[in-house]
Amino acid sequence: MNKSLLLASSIVIAFGSAISMAGERVGDFALIDHHGTQHHMAWYNDHNAVVIAPQAVGATDGTVLTGLTELRERFEQLGTVFFLINPGLQTDREAVSVDIASHGIDLPVLMDDTSLVSEQLGIGRLDEVVVYDPRYFEITYRGPVQAQTATAIQQLIDGEKTPLVSIEGTAAVITTNADDHANLSYTHDIAPIIAENCAECHREGGIAPFAMDNKLAVKGWSPMIREVILTKRMPPGQIDNKVGQKMKNEMNLSDEEMQKLVRWVNNGSKVDGGDVDPLAGLVWPDTKWKLESDLGTPDLIVKIPPQHIPATGVVDYIDLPIDLGLTEDRWIKASEVAPDKSEVLHHIITTVMPPGYNPDPMVAFQQAINSLPEERAATIRADIFTAVAAGKQPDIDKIFRENPDIDVSSLIGGNDDNIASVAGYAPGNSYSLNPDGVGGLLPAGTRLNLQMHYTTSGKEVTDETEIAIYFYPEGYVPEERMGGGVGNAFSISIPAGAKDHAMQLVTYVKNEAEIRTLMPHMHFRGKRMKFTAEYPDGSEELLLSVPAYSFNWQLAHELAEPLKVPAGTKIIADGAFDNSAQNTYNPDHTIEINWGEQSWEEMFMGFYSWKETNQNAGD
Repeated sequence: MNKSLLLASSIVIAFGSAISMAGERVGDFALIDHHGTQHHMAWYNDHNAVVIAPQAVGATDGTVLTGLTELRERFEQLGTVFFLINPGLQTDREAVSVDIASHGIDLPVLMDDTSLVSEQLGIGRLDEVVVYDPRYFEITYRGPVQAQTATAIQQLIDGEKTPLVSIEGTAAVITTNADDHANLSYTHDIAPIIAENCAECHREGGIAPFAMDNKLAVKGWSPMIREVILTKRMPPGQIDNKVGQKMKNEMNLSDEEMQKLVRWVNNGSKVDGGDVDPLAGLVWPDTKWKLESDLGTPDLIVKIPPQHIPATGVVDYIDLPIDLGLTEDRWIKASEVAPDKSEVLHHIITTVMPPGYNPDPMVAFQQAINSLPEERAATIRADIFTAVAAGKQPDIDKIFRENPDIDVSSLIGGNDDNIASVAGYAPGNSYSLNPDGVGGLLPAGTRLNLQMHYTTSGKEVTDETEIAIYFYPEGYVPEERMGGGVGNAFSISIPAGAKDHAMQLVTYVKNEAEIRTLMPHMHFRGKRMKFTAEYPDGSEELLLSVPAYSFNWQLAHELAEPLKVPAGTKIIADGAFDNSAQNTYNPDHTIEINWGEQSWEEMFMGFYSWKETNQNAGD
């Protein structure tokens, strides 16, 4: 035989043998557990094996729990992680927590509310355990825990590539609604979901990298649609909508919408015949302003001077003062940023500077300390004096941590409650709209200071972003003002390689108020954040959980209905950073990370807007 042909044949045989000896590839996925923590299988690619077993309130198989406990004791220290999974039988996190506690087991329960992951894993009965290889996203064993689970785990630990072993269980069958979605229509079932949730960004001229504006495009991108849904990368909201307050701008899909999209893809992404395509017929407003459809043409458009951004390198933060040219006082109804080159503009922080504005944060800091009860203020002054006398920097973070009633927002803005705020910009967050009768003042002679943050894109561009401002009619003074607060950790120290470095912030709501929005802010290593209200009587209420924070989407989450809270309420922000190699956005997992303004440094902040309820017109 020809040597080249013999070599080629050997390669084909070897490759075919490797394929036949591999497990069943099911792909990557992410789920939130019953505590609100997200688990993405790609994060576990530094482990040898993942073991997943079904859970059902009041019906979990006892032999499964016993077997998992024994396997955990044997293999957990050998790079194996264990989970339970609720395959859409219950969605109540509290009920699952109670059920798990009754069994005396502390494993996280992955809440598969759509049943899609359980279907992907092929779990059909309540005693079928899955052994999953997180390095290749493959299943190597599916069946009763007593059979070959231990063998399958050990083979992965030993680095063996083995074919899937599948043994049908004997416990109760897991029921789903998959049969309801066996014959989905692109026109009637799929296109409406895309139109409502995706098309505004995924269109010609939209901010998404590709368009889904016809059936062939959706069919072509269908494998990507499936992947981003199962890994919870899209849509970008990704809040845990089973807990906390209902959010107005949720930017999530419903369970049924996810089921329809993924099952449609699994069934071949079939599109209907005929000439009518709902996506091709969509018409979008011919304007850059989102608020124009409701508020009309902006009253004032602020043109930011052109900013020339290089193709590569690091662009320092740009502080840009702009005179608004106001010759008389005006009250703001709304404002909006229209980014020109969104591929390079990461954010704008807008500071309103009325005449006489004093931007010195040290003066504001001293005023904030002096506003505290004298006993606490004296202690802070003494600590600062002691540190300075010893030639050290005062522990500012400790001061804020122990005195959360210091208003951080007053240190980065003004202290006149009447002064307006003007919208800044971050991906997914570009406008500010006050309720009727609520507004802020821009006195004559007001300037804006814009902190502009750009990132290079590989192409030299010039950015000409604009800001629109909508005023109330001349002479009209709105009765109420919108307020809010900022929590900020001024010292951050994230160890190299840390997968889940937890932090906490506390922000006080001084007076009775209606909470309107909550917004987490971290950088590339930000992993998760949730907000809890702690009331003066000691009771607590979870407001919002963001289990999969993304630096690419700086979303201000707006409550569907304002939440009235009493004076003295604390907003507690609990979150974590991922500084490990598993974080694909991490610029360098080998170094400790500290506070800093650049994206490769870190921040831990909570931004809140609220309206105090005891306002009086004219005060």
